[in-house]
Amino acid sequence: METINCDLCGSYSSTTIASQTDLIHNSTAEIFNVVRCNDCGLNYTNPRPSPDEIGKYYSETYTFHHNTGIKAYVKKSILGQIIFLIANSPLAYVFSMIKPISNFLGSQVRPSIEDPLLQLLKADSLKSFLDIGCGSGVNAHFWGKKSSLMNLKNTIDVYGCEIDSLSREYLNNNGIHCWSDIGKINNEMKFDVIRMNWSLEHAHYPSEYFEFFQKHLTDHGKVIIGVPNSKGILYQMEPNALELPIHLHHFSINTLNKYAVKYNLKIISSFTFSYSSMFQFAKEVGL
Repeated sequence: METINCDLCGSYSSTTIASQTDLIHNSTAEIFNVVRCNDCGLNYTNPRPSPDEIGKYYSETYTFHHNTGIKAYVKKSILGQIIFLIANSPLAYVFSMIKPISNFLGSQVRPSIEDPLLQLLKADSLKSFLDIGCGSGVNAHFWGKKSSLMNLKNTIDVYGCEIDSLSREYLNNNGIHCWSDIGKINNEMKFDVIRMNWSLEHAHYPSEYFEFFQKHLTDHGKVIIGVPNSKGILYQMEPNALELPIHLHHFSINTLNKYAVKYNLKIISSFTFSYSSMFQFAKEVGL
């Protein structure tokens, strides 16, 4: 474990705001603390697993990122899409009287929010795209397959950055150049859009990514960042409802804006949303 100072402002002064073990993935019984910087307000896990230690807290089934064959494809892409369509349509009311089915479908409800990457693509302002934390490129987390690297590769120039070696191999074998680390990307390369979908919270040093954005965006380039909102309703109700220890930083719009200002960037749009499954899971684990 390593004890750190604040990545945003460098302060060593902080206050503990939450303590919990790994309630979601059950990788360990260790207790981890989340602290709030007394100077800039950034929340971060401290002490935390070092870069050499963090891998043991990720289970092999942690993410949809892996491309694990036909069974996984059928389960996640075909059956998952059917379940999603039923849950988010009037058909869900047909099952509302059958409690187990109703509860399951309720957990699959998603907010109806247009994909910002596809909006940029429609506006014809997107030529080159880098997805950091892209996994195997077959799915774009909340946004689904439509804005995944594999779906976009024949439309625009797409690139990936992913720590998982199997995912990188899959992408490179499918004609998409994928780096293991942003530090390996040529300084001369520029991108119209850089996306970090639910990956910045896993970064040991978010400042390195904001510095990367500053150097590698085109003149009118944009960054799309998806992170858990530490000021969200669930976390206001239950401060311990966190994904520890693999979430190392816990952002709010305020702290993201401070990062942006520090690196001469500007937030031009932001929104928050909730998954019903977040609240259901919190209840199931006793929060």
